[in-house]
Amino acid sequence: MFSDLAITRMQALVFGLLTFPITVWIVWTDLFEMKIKNEAVLAMLAIFVFAGFFLMPFGDYAWRYLHFVVMLLICFALSATIGMGAGDAKYIAAVAPFIALDDTGSIALLYAIWSVLLLVGMFIARRSGRLRRAKPDWIWFSDDRKGYVPFGLALAPTVSSYFLFGYLAGGPRVQESLSLLP
Repeated sequence: MFSDLAITRMQALVFGLLTFPITVWIVWTDLFEMKIKNEAVLAMLAIFVFAGFFLMPFGDYAWRYLHFVVMLLICFALSATIGMGAGDAKYIAAVAPFIALDDTGSIALLYAIWSVLLLVGMFIARRSGRLRRAKPDWIWFSDDRKGYVPFGLALAPTVSSYFLFGYLAGGPRVQESLSLLP
């Protein structure tokens, strides 16, 4: 499933390198504050706006903005109805243009894997007296946050993993062009 991604190797490399520091920032702030900052969301979108223009055919690039709009509407509806975090909703919308439509199944699987790892890790961490004493300032340790999960800890690595697998797979366009060589 991760060997036939639609993202090209160059897109995966450039997007991955440019977004990785923001991924770390999102994980950090969501871990400590249970917030995905607007600045991080805007930085992700800005990377797509500028780097995507140079990395993608213009038609492809332009259509990817529809991914942003659709996911923004869906995620804000989820935020209003089932309580999805607003930061999570904005982040999903901001990274949606990076994801090729053909890769939605792969990104969903990656998100499921990272979410399970996050939930298992939180289960273990909340029961670890040593960790709770060492990091009492982590907001998700407080009793009033027991039902809340900082899903940015799964969302951000999902995107970075997608870029990593895209780079390792080489992307179909790269593979097709290599098959044309004698």
